[in-house]
Amino acid sequence: MKLKLFFIVVLLIIGTTQLLFSQTDVEAQLQQLRNEITQLRSQLDSLKNQTTSESFGESDVERLEERLDERIQELEKKIDAGSRASSSTILNPRTTAFINLAARYDNKSVLDYEGVAEISNRPYLRSLELDFRQAVDPYADAVAIIAIEDEAGTGYAVEPEEVYGVIKRLPLLESAPLGLKVKMGQFRAPFGVSNKIHMHDLPWTTRPLIVSKYLGTEHGDFFESGFNPVGVDFDFFLPNFLTDVTKEVNFSIVRGEEFGLPSDISTDKTLGYVGHLNISKDWDNEHLLNLGLSFYGEGNFLSNKGITEADDKSLLGIDFTYKWAPAENRESKSLVLGGEFMQGSQLLTDSVKGITRNNPFGWYGYVQYQTSSWLYLGARYDWLEEPTLEKPVTQSFAAYASYYTSEYFRLRLGYEQRWSDIEQVNALGSLLFEVNFVFGSHPTEPYWVNR
Repeated sequence: MKLKLFFIVVLLIIGTTQLLFSQTDVEAQLQQLRNEITQLRSQLDSLKNQTTSESFGESDVERLEERLDERIQELEKKIDAGSRASSSTILNPRTTAFINLAARYDNKSVLDYEGVAEISNRPYLRSLELDFRQAVDPYADAVAIIAIEDEAGTGYAVEPEEVYGVIKRLPLLESAPLGLKVKMGQFRAPFGVSNKIHMHDLPWTTRPLIVSKYLGTEHGDFFESGFNPVGVDFDFFLPNFLTDVTKEVNFSIVRGEEFGLPSDISTDKTLGYVGHLNISKDWDNEHLLNLGLSFYGEGNFLSNKGITEADDKSLLGIDFTYKWAPAENRESKSLVLGGEFMQGSQLLTDSVKGITRNNPFGWYGYVQYQTSSWLYLGARYDWLEEPTLEKPVTQSFAAYASYYTSEYFRLRLGYEQRWSDIEQVNALGSLLFEVNFVFGSHPTEPYWVNR
């Protein structure tokens, strides 16, 4: 691990040094051209003044003026080209770094998801994400997001959070049919809303319980969670048979071995299938409603085999998001409502009944109100059946205040209270503090920010 970190730091230093040197060289060349233009303009003005006092022919002066003008225009074009070239070279590929820090103070001892490491009452550098992205050519883009993540206080791991290419169209076609885009690589699966968002862009400090417990986690909802498999995703729009309604579909074929919902019966299948339909409508550019339906399946989830013969695993999800932003004072007032519902299907071993199908269910809902350009107040409620045979219930209520100075600096203070049939988690109160630093190229605003 230390060796990996060492190489990454060395590569970053080398890359940054090269960028700084190349940028310094370009700036020096541009300044030299600007100085030359200034000298030429002085010579041109001097020539115009001399025509009144010396015996130059008018035709000679005009030719000199034309030549100087042409030379000035030529140099100005070089400066313009150099400026454009240097601006794309500085961040080639476009690079953004995200630093996420979080601290917690708990009223009782808290262990990570595996029950090994104690995570209560301490600060964490939860992650450093390096986001590289660039258009490869007119037909394809490439994205690489490398994360250095905290392993619940036991060390750090270097992970490819998302590394993929996107084919937008091919040279043989003027445009892609149905706006089809094909994504290949490792990416956050298009299941629901929260799973697709990186930790530093969430409107809360912790992941919703259904995301960490059903889709996957290594160290619990306080650390990075979710399902980001390797595979291929097809993203396209359905024909517009409803006026002013957008219907976007994702269908992915992925490696299913890393899906989070546990099962005692191995499917022995290496592929899983993810589907997501999102319907959105906008009213008067003030109200936006998104409704989504998600599905994941692996094994024989489409067959009619009996329980003892089946080897399937699946998860169904429903999501909705409503956002209001008034036409006036748009940057200082907004309201966001949302939630997700999930129900899984897994096979577990009962000591009396043998192989038993289990269908855990969970959901969360949240509200957020923007009081000014910088301050967002919100609350979230979680209700979850743990994915075990006994299906103990855990509930959580959280309140947050997010201070969003800009897309580069965010502060958050929150409090979470949990109740659970699991004694270790029951009556847990946690005070949470989070800071995000973002630097480099301009990042995309999170969906809950209204700018």
